[in-house]
Formats: sequence, C-alpha cells, structure tokens
Amino acid sequence: MLNIKVFSDFACPFCYLSTGFFDKLKGEGLVFSLEWIPYEMHPNIPLEGKSIESKHPKGYKEKMLEFQNNLGKEYGIKFGNQTMDYNTKRALLAGEYAKSIEKYDEFSKLAFKAYFYDLKNLGQVSVLNNIAAKSGFQIEEMNQAIDSGKFDSNIEKAKKLIEKFQVEGTPTFIINDKHKMVGMRPYNQMKDSFLSFM
Repeated sequence: MLNIKVFSDFACPFCYLSTGFFDKLKGEGLVFSLEWIPYEMHPNIPLEGKSIESKHPKGYKEKMLEFQNNLGKEYGIKFGNQTMDYNTKRALLAGEYAKSIEKYDEFSKLAFKAYFYDLKNLGQVSVLNNIAAKSGFQIEEMNQAIDSGKFDSNIEKAKKLIEKFQVEGTPTFIINDKHKMVGMRPYNQMKDSFLSFM
C-alpha cells in the first residue's frame, strides 16, 4: 500500500487539484493512506490580503487560470478570476482541528473552493466559521482550540518534516517516506508515477 504525505496550503491551486486526483484514484480502487501536511506559502501576507497583479508579467494570470481550469475539468473543479492572495495560517490551524475530529476531507474541499472559486479571504474568522459550519464543526470549540494554541505544535512538527524532506513548494508528495514528487500533471501521468512506487 502507498503511504502518501502531501505538503499543502489552501492558497495553492494545484493542491486543490490534487484533492480531485486522489478522489479519482480512490474511485478506481487504489488503496493508499493520505496525510496532509500544512505548508504556509505566504506567511507575510496581511490578514486583509495582497494583490497578485504585480507579481507576474502581463497575461500570465489569464494563461494560468486557463491551465488550471483545463486540469480541473477532469475533477469537476473550477477556478475563479483570482486577484488577491490571502493569509492562510488560521485556515491551516482550522485544518488541524478538522483532522482531530476526522472531518479534514470535507473541510479542505470547502476551504479550497472558498479561496479559488468563491474568492473568499480565508484569513477572516467569519469566512472560516462559515466553512466550519458547512463542515459540521462546533464553531466555538474550533475557535477556542485555535486561539488557545492547541494546534501550534502541529505546525512546528510540519516545519520539521518540511526540513527533513527538503520541501520547497506545494504540492509536494512524499511516497513511502522515500520518493518525492512535486507539482501536478495530467491524471494518467500522475497515476502512472504513483503506481511505479508500489
């Protein structure tokens, strides 16, 4: 059986696509374990977010959006016309809470959709509370756990894994604690790559 670690951030469009990839793999009967490791891509972005317009040359954003939507068709994943990057630290902590109550899958997909399709600011408590409610969380319990620092140690453990596996971007896949793959490709290419490690 494959044991897969995915270093991921809710601000990573290809991490969103990887949720569809793994769902399709499961649908085809492949048995594997999956562990999502938080990797904060933009820790210095303020809570109100930051425009992405100045980050890339003219036309880049439009081409990337087209590329993402083409890859997403296979998984029923759509992307909106994103103009802002947002701070995801609290969302990643909420993801750790979701793991603790075994609802990470539901939460993560809603969080990704909120960020990339609904274009919501995941740094806002009200946005996260809405996602949490849809995921069936006890919202007050989640916020108390996050604010008390209960999951801060999870982030520190993730940082040690990031260092151990020399992760430099998302999504990074570590298979059976030996093999590293970085980024997303078309489904059959990805599937063949994973199967080669079995």
